[in-house]
Amino acid sequence: MDWLSSLDRLQSWHWWVLGAGLLILEVLAPGIFFVWLALAAFVMGLTVFVLPLAVPVQLLLFAALSVASVLIGRRYVSRLALGGTEGEDLNRGGERFVGRHVVVTTAIHNGVGRVRVGDSDWRATGPDMPAGSTVTVVGADGTTLIVQ
Repeated sequence: MDWLSSLDRLQSWHWWVLGAGLLILEVLAPGIFFVWLALAAFVMGLTVFVLPLAVPVQLLLFAALSVASVLIGRRYVSRLALGGTEGEDLNRGGERFVGRHVVVTTAIHNGVGRVRVGDSDWRATGPDMPAGSTVTVVGADGTTLIVQ
């Protein structure tokens, strides 16, 4: 029963093992959540290594660090997600290209052709234009760009 008496105070390595376990769980679970709890556990391990604390204090401090790291981490990741503002346009289809100048790759004939946007070709409708012309996207209808 010697090991029971050692649980009156959690050691720094206990927190480090918990942090490593949470990182493994992060790899297995979708999303980015357990990494913040692991960070809190590693900070607790360092804190307990430097400053011995009673178990209830350690648990309360771990809870506070966990909440803080999750809140700060979510704010940080949401700013980085999809390069910042690009995430706002994710489900807008061709509407995100309105106002852009693009090049006609397949001549617009009888009101239908293709234009190059970035590294892909999009179906386009508008006035007849030869290939190589520069046009402006003025709207979108699903995945068809409306150009002038």
